Amino acid sequence: MKIEFIDKDVIATAIVTSTVFEFRLHNRAVDTALFLAPSVRSKRSGFFILKTVISGKTPHVLRAYKALQSEASRCSSVE
Repeated sequence: MKIEFIDKDVIATAIVTSTVFEFRLHNRAVDTALFLAPSVRSKRSGFFILKTVISGKTPHVLRAYKALQSEASRCSSVE
């Protein structure tokens, strides 16, 4: 799973990219991030390569990005 944070002053974007084999981990991480930062927007695309773009105001997306990182590291250490 690849997680990127792109800051464009007022608006920021977090991009989560993973394969179909990491489907559950991808969904869990994105759902947790959206739950902890409800004022952001998300757009999902792809089938074999899953891509989710989370965008919104920088502080909110940064909160979602931190949640994505912690959830991804927590789930990957279990396996």
